[in-house]
Amino acid sequence: MMSNRILAMLATCILMTQVSFGDVWQDIAGYEYGDAPNPCEQAELLLQETPVNQYGPVEQKLIAVVASKDATQAGKAVACRFLQQIGSDKCIAAVSGLLSDEILSDYARLVLERLKSAEADKAMRDALEQAPDIAKVGILASLGERRDIKALTAAAKLANSANSAVAEAAIQAIGKIGGREAARCLSSMKPAKELVPAQMQAMVACVRSLSGSAAVSLCEKVLAGPWDPCRTAALRELTNADAAKASDLIVAAIKGNDLKLRRGALGIVADTKGLRMTRSMIDLLKVLPTERKAEMIAALGARADTKALGSITGYLQSKDAVIRNAAIKAAGKLGDAGVVKLLLYAADSPESEAAVTKAIAGMKGDGIDAVLVESLGYRNLRQAAIRACIAHGSTEAVGDLLKLLKDRDADVRKDVWAGLAALADADDMDSIMNAAIEIRDAKDLVFAEGAIKEIFSRSQDRGKCFQAIADHYKAATETLKYAILDLGAVTGDSIALELERNALTSRNKKLYIRALRALAKWPNKSAAEDILTQAKTAPETVDRIIALRGYIRIAGLDSADLSAAERVKMLKTALGLTQRNNEKKLIVSALQQAKSLESLDMLKKYIDDPALGAEAQMSAANLIWDMRKKHPAEIAPIAAQLAKSKNKAVADKAKKTLAELKKAKAP
Repeated sequence: MMSNRILAMLATCILMTQVSFGDVWQDIAGYEYGDAPNPCEQAELLLQETPVNQYGPVEQKLIAVVASKDATQAGKAVACRFLQQIGSDKCIAAVSGLLSDEILSDYARLVLERLKSAEADKAMRDALEQAPDIAKVGILASLGERRDIKALTAAAKLANSANSAVAEAAIQAIGKIGGREAARCLSSMKPAKELVPAQMQAMVACVRSLSGSAAVSLCEKVLAGPWDPCRTAALRELTNADAAKASDLIVAAIKGNDLKLRRGALGIVADTKGLRMTRSMIDLLKVLPTERKAEMIAALGARADTKALGSITGYLQSKDAVIRNAAIKAAGKLGDAGVVKLLLYAADSPESEAAVTKAIAGMKGDGIDAVLVESLGYRNLRQAAIRACIAHGSTEAVGDLLKLLKDRDADVRKDVWAGLAALADADDMDSIMNAAIEIRDAKDLVFAEGAIKEIFSRSQDRGKCFQAIADHYKAATETLKYAILDLGAVTGDSIALELERNALTSRNKKLYIRALRALAKWPNKSAAEDILTQAKTAPETVDRIIALRGYIRIAGLDSADLSAAERVKMLKTALGLTQRNNEKKLIVSALQQAKSLESLDMLKKYIDDPALGAEAQMSAANLIWDMRKKHPAEIAPIAAQLAKSKNKAVADKAKKTLAELKKAKAP
């Protein structure tokens, strides 16, 4: 807990702050927008530091500013803004004097609106008669927000104002004030045509303050009017006031030809809960014309009332695609495991199958996966069930999918492999490989390879997953071996490397090429010596070039875990094996990864080389930036040279390095 001594010190600081700002309120009284220094900023700080129980003196000073004849308009506006935060009934008299000011009225009424006292209400009511029209609009808005029933008489009078803005504000205020008297006032008025929308909106607002027959009556008046958005809103309010009557009117609207009202009514159906509404809409669905059934089915689906499910599933086999797909979507929202097979039976076209898959994907609840797995056993549901399993993430289907890999239908087998690719994991890889090595159909093998690679790419333990794959290498077909060798380059472990080495020494030229290319993509330094050997001894020139490029790549690889000296040594070795500029460019670019003066010395030799200069300059520019802190003196000359490069990127990087060197050297 804070000690008494600390509390006393804080109190003293606050008092000292108030004393230091003792004349800030007088400064506000003379404030004009744009003044510097700005006293309002000091006042804001003072207000933040003042405890709530000490607001009284501050309020008095603000009241003095508001009441002063000499205070500027800007000063009074600022004072009102502060009073919105701390004002009490004590400020009402002073603030009320500003209500008739065209500019300051809004600042004043917002103070009074916040106070929520009868005295503040009276001050605003009293000001209405004398206030200019522009101020009346704001005052009416505040009285409406306050639900000041005593303002009804004045608002009703101003609803007939020749100033349309005032009349509209008065009508809206009456609607917000609400109650039976406000309802009678709104019902009886005959506003100008342009104000009818405001009258309708006010009636809808007023309905929310009513109940029973009064609410119903006002809703009916709005529904009989011409303003579409308000008619829909009134129909929505009517569902709370009289559900039976609202249901009848909603039915009529949905049957009717008023498109906007019909869509509004359907929106109400979707949002409104209750068994009465559900039953009414189910009955209506039976008699609606075909072109409107889909809309109603969609609305029933959005209601989330399962009592509508039985009626909706009856349309899952509709010959009308729009109705059928609407029923599929709604059944997916409302249904559980019991509707899964019905949905699968509805997937009799590409469009419907897509809708079924999407619907099942979003379904939640127990037993859905079990039904999907069971459905795999029905030939007429099989493919739809496989796709639904994928969409729903039904991993428990993997075992049954593996059994279906021998299905006589090629399209089914294709879908099964897609299912395994999406749902299987590393623990299933042994079974998947057993199935893959038995494949003799070239197309099936392509699908199998794709699935194996997909499962491998998702595996969190790629080493374990590759082990399961590698165990089947000897029994695999040649094409499948290609895929295994490719995956070895991703794994990069000792098991994978041994497979690649065996393939290199085999007499099978295709396996040799596949392994060589895998080693050229190796993710770490473990394959460096193997690929270097091939760069030196491979019988074909193209193979030696591939191997050399792979060796250079490993030398520059971030993940290779090589020291700078090891990288330089490898790149020097590579340089001695090539006469082609293409490989030399790769070497020059890789030298920037060896953060050493030795690599920089190598790069210097090529900076002015016509063939290699561009790569050497960029590599050197990056290297000196990385070495700027460790070897500032040694890199300064080359940085100055590169700063003159015609390559803007190189020059900019070198200049940036020089600036850092200069900054580090400065005392």
